[in-house]
Amino acid sequence: MMDWQSVKSRFQGMTAKELQEQAEQARREKGRLLYEIGERHYMKLRSEGRRQEIEEILAQEVLVFGALSRIDEMEVEAAQKQCKSCRTTLEPGAKFCGKCGTSVPRENEQAKVECMTCHTPQRSEQHYCTCCGSEMGQRL
Repeated sequence: MMDWQSVKSRFQGMTAKELQEQAEQARREKGRLLYEIGERHYMKLRSEGRRQEIEEILAQEVLVFGALSRIDEMEVEAAQKQCKSCRTTLEPGAKFCGKCGTSVPRENEQAKVECMTCHTPQRSEQHYCTCCGSEMGQRL
């Protein structure tokens, strides 16, 4: 912890712009430190199984996971809209290319299980949830 005199002397001779930059830098560092404290506290509550206290944070984790999962799906869908053989644009839901007749491969749907903590679908061979980090098969 800095004492007031050393803080005061540190800022002597600085311009208002430099002081603003120092204040902004200190605010960012404070925010980073608060975030780290909050993250540690959240992880502690999770490890103790105190689900009710972290329910709102868990809900936000699920929203982030859902949005990012949908982006991944959209990227896969976009890649599948072209025939692998002739590069012709495929009709939505096509099983075969209308130009060359090549079969359109479907992504294999892997068996999914629901995370007992955040209820998101997860691949059955996973040991931990990719959304909330909980061990699969165990409820927080």
